[in-house]
Amino acid sequence: MKHSLWRRQAVVLGTAAALLLTAMPAFAQAATPSSEQLQAQHEQERDHWRFGGHGHNKEERKARKLEFMTEAAQYFGISTEGKTAEQLHKELKAARDANPAKWEKFKAQKKAQRMLRMQETAKQLGISTEGKTAKQLHEEIREKCKNRMIKEKGDKPSADAKAKEPA
Repeated sequence: MKHSLWRRQAVVLGTAAALLLTAMPAFAQAATPSSEQLQAQHEQERDHWRFGGHGHNKEERKARKLEFMTEAAQYFGISTEGKTAEQLHKELKAARDANPAKWEKFKAQKKAQRMLRMQETAKQLGISTEGKTAKQLHEEIREKCKNRMIKEKGDKPSADAKAKEPA
């Protein structure tokens, strides 16, 4: 009698284990997010980095830096032909150290150009530019663009809403 009780319990436990193992893939599949959810998460992460200022890749930064150095070299009358970025950087540093007043004038011109670009962008976005510093203007433009992106995303139906619509 003891033997049959033990056998019955083993059969019941074995059956329960088999049922649990067959049901596991269904639970695992339900826990995996859909491609729409993954896409939405990716866009959210991308926006986080975009608005954090980290959305540019290394090659773009190098290209902008080289462009800036080329402009500075032209301003100081330094030839750029056949020179690496490192060589150009050393020559610019020497020119900057030799004539600091000219360097400050160059920096002031670049800041003025940046301010003009920001003012044009602010006007396009409907932001007032009167009496604002470059930093204030930059923050307002950034917030306006960020809010506009969020609003545009809010107008589109989410992946969940699309899935719930009747066919």
